Amino acid sequence: MSNAEQLTIYVTEGDRAQGKLLYRALMNAARQSSIAGMTVVRAAVGYGQRYRHISMDWMPELAMQMIVVLTAIDRPDAIARYIPHIQSLVQDGLAFTERVTVVHHTPVVNNQPNFPLHLADPLFDLEDTMTDYERLTIYVGEADQWRGKPVYLALVEEARRQGMIGATVLRGMTGYGKHNQERIKFLGIIELSSDLPMMVSLIDRTEKIEQFLPLAQEMVAGGIVVRDPVRVVHHAPVNQSK
Repeated sequence: MSNAEQLTIYVTEGDRAQGKLLYRALMNAARQSSIAGMTVVRAAVGYGQRYRHISMDWMPELAMQMIVVLTAIDRPDAIARYIPHIQSLVQDGLAFTERVTVVHHTPVVNNQPNFPLHLADPLFDLEDTMTDYERLTIYVGEADQWRGKPVYLALVEEARRQGMIGATVLRGMTGYGKHNQERIKFLGIIELSSDLPMMVSLIDRTEKIEQFLPLAQEMVAGGIVVRDPVRVVHHAPVNQSK
């Protein structure tokens, strides 16, 4: 096992930087910074820093306002070298890191592991990082309801009403849960695709998470709620006018 940092970046799909889409510019900068790899996922539902209304992936007119989530895992020193690129490129968005333990990886260069087996404490001591933030991750089923609407949508609407920084919902391709263990759901099968797993992610200061948590616990009858500390490395001010 070895220690590493996971970096997560939230941006808007249509934002641009350096003459290209922002998420592509971030990927290019990551490659140039020798980040081992990066994954980009498009949210199904969400709102963020630039657009405070809730966008959904089935609304074509809002397609370029959807939240895009970029994730990279690498050595802490590699992540630290990449962070200034994020801060220069991202005008509206959020980026944070968290400590993770790598239990398996594939050698990438000259049969040398990308994560050294005996890694010292992370070289991550930026003065402008913010550590009093937490992430709330909520796993529910797509068909779960709360007062006549999908739970995942109700959670996002309530987060926006309470003024939380942002909320994103990722739709699973397949999975099973506490109340449907007898059937694994698949995205491509019509009769099963209406109850896919949904992951709602909220990041804010600890006191805001504490405020939101009781309602989340009340709303989530058939899922699971997880909270964990994160280190925010870039955060654009919320624009309440949009």
